[in-house]
Amino acid sequence: MENFRTLTRISLPLGPLNVLVGPNAVGKSNVLHMFDFLATVSRDGVERAVSDSGGFEELAFRGGRRRRATLRVSIEGIWTDHASESRPDQYSLTLLNRLTADGEYVLSRREFFEQHAEAEEPSTVQLTQEELHFSGPGERPAEPLRVDRYETGLHSRLPSLPDCPSKKAVRDFVDSLSSVRTFDVDVRAARRDSPIGFLGVRLDDDAANLADFLNELQRDEDAWASLLKDVRTIIPQIEDIVVRPSSVDRVKISLKERGLRGLTSLKDASFGTVRLLSLLALFHDPHPPALTCIEEIDHGIHPHGLELLAHRIREASDRTQFLVTTHSPVFVNQLTPEEIVICERSEDGSSRVPAIDTKTIHEIIEASEGLPPGDLWFSGSLGGDL
Repeated sequence: MENFRTLTRISLPLGPLNVLVGPNAVGKSNVLHMFDFLATVSRDGVERAVSDSGGFEELAFRGGRRRRATLRVSIEGIWTDHASESRPDQYSLTLLNRLTADGEYVLSRREFFEQHAEAEEPSTVQLTQEELHFSGPGERPAEPLRVDRYETGLHSRLPSLPDCPSKKAVRDFVDSLSSVRTFDVDVRAARRDSPIGFLGVRLDDDAANLADFLNELQRDEDAWASLLKDVRTIIPQIEDIVVRPSSVDRVKISLKERGLRGLTSLKDASFGTVRLLSLLALFHDPHPPALTCIEEIDHGIHPHGLELLAHRIREASDRTQFLVTTHSPVFVNQLTPEEIVICERSEDGSSRVPAIDTKTIHEIIEASEGLPPGDLWFSGSLGGDL
């Protein structure tokens, strides 16, 4: 990653659960924004993704005396059927914002995707400023396709490719990347009644369809029992969660609270209760995307509940990879060194992610005779404090 907001030059290997730890304004959210940006690129194209982000000047690093004209994002991972840890899929997008002789800035891009198949040549798609080149194992060289400078090989030109291994490789990658979820609960929206959707409904990125999602989740007796047990553990006053129709085509959530007559509408529940229920619903999602990002997982949650959330998100990381931000030492105390990514900000405005490596975190914990990592980070022993 190069010159994306405050991320001037970082390389971040990701495991099943990755928690970005640091104080405010060190660049944790920018890592999540990068994946959200690429998801928009894969769904709607480069121009829309840049526009939604406020334009190139807002996306590119603004530190130092020199204006940045190039922004580059690269990822690799197991996104398609033939990929493996030793031969991952690779994708890179380079944006260039150059000053023309007329004194205007013109945005262009370069794009490259490569999928390795076992014992075969890789499938590749390469997008220059004006042409789309593609090739794959056993395919005859094809004439490049002419493209507009704002188009992306991951989006608008896919239908123009003939059916071939390279087209399937790109489509599989696009499906995975476009489904990346950046979860940031809108508590007001989550409180409202939800329209009843179809089977297989996905929990919205802002949890606005929470009632409808739970309406379907309760069909799975084991998942529903586990979620209800977790809620009761963290909030003992809640005895039951009732999901029922509020009209012909809408459904609502009510809570049965100890000592109170009748039911409490979710509209009257506390901020933390709604957010906790949304997070637990996310962790019990039976059909998650390949990657789930969560902004400030500890926000609004009582410290006593963070230990259980850490266990549940670790269990859920068997089904989806997680990238999470926090500045709670209580939550960090529940993590292993492999799950912790310390984030800091340099004097020049750039982010350092990770600020220290996993080996160093292990050594610091061992030298402290086993103090919890959150306490060490809070004290400054892991490179920073609140």
